[in-house]
Amino acid sequence: MKEIKIINKFSAPKSTVLITDEELPEEIWIGDKAKINDITFTITGVPISDRNTFMVNETDKINVGQIVEFYKA
Repeated sequence: MKEIKIINKFSAPKSTVLITDEELPEEIWIGDKAKINDITFTITGVPISDRNTFMVNETDKINVGQIVEFYKA
């Protein structure tokens, strides 16, 4: 799978919005998994109109520049 990097991060009290340098794989959606820095997170949001953005509930374990891998749940 193609290497995808986090290029921006916006934290809110209960979730984190992550923007990537490549589009998310077509089959990835809410409930699927994102592995970042050897930690697996559940994807909690994916905008319909923007395939470079997704949300997870964690905020403090993710940094800009990290590589993300996506997996079906």
